[in-house]
Amino acid sequence: MKGFKQLVGLLIGLGLLLSLFPPEAQAAYLDPGSGSFLIQIIVASLVGVSFFAKMFWKNIKLFFSHIFVKKPDQE
Repeated sequence: MKGFKQLVGLLIGLGLLLSLFPPEAQAAYLDPGSGSFLIQIIVASLVGVSFFAKMFWKNIKLFFSHIFVKKPDQE
């Protein structure tokens, strides 16, 4: 049983090692649909980042407004 576990470990390690060095792509082809898809990914990423930034800055502004709020003088 110990030899079987070693063999499985060796095969997994060999598979991972071989996956680090894939064969070369001889004739990579990008059709117009791929370019359009790439543009969509870029635009969607920019919109997502801008939406996240909007939410993030709103929370920062709210946080600092609570800290530096002007309190009426207590007499």
